[in-house]
Amino acid sequence: MVNELRPLRVNAIELLRQPGTERPVDAAIPAEPLGVVHERLDGDIGVALVLASMNDGIVVKGSVRAPWSSACRRCLKDVAGVAVVGVDELYQIELTDEDAYPIENGQLDLTAMVRELALIELDAEQVCAEDCAGLCPACGIDLNTTSCECDTTVTDHRWSALDGLVLDDS
Repeated sequence: MVNELRPLRVNAIELLRQPGTERPVDAAIPAEPLGVVHERLDGDIGVALVLASMNDGIVVKGSVRAPWSSACRRCLKDVAGVAVVGVDELYQIELTDEDAYPIENGQLDLTAMVRELALIELDAEQVCAEDCAGLCPACGIDLNTTSCECDTTVTDHRWSALDGLVLDDS
């Protein structure tokens, strides 16, 4: 059986022997073994990273890509795309940076970082266009294609006692 997460596990000792050494990691990882379960996910998680060794750890830069499909949060039309998140992380054997990921047993395991970044990006609400007008809250018509005469004024009844208040401007 092929270990589909193998590209995300790197021999850190080999990289740390020569500071300045770089190693590319390019892979398409299936969501299931990665532990990414999300209704919007529409394919494999793409990883395009460069690992660069330093004296005190390994810097990981690049991107994680996750194809998605969903409904526009404003007008409910079907939309699809690719969520891309930039990666700039540090892995260390001795954690001196509080934001660093650990290097354990001489292995750099990118799985947790890739899973976390993919899930965060997939949770972002998607729209078909930045200027999407959405649906009318009263009649439900698509305001991108048609207009309506519905009164959509939002009032807060808790302030209604002040409606008759007249202030003296003198």
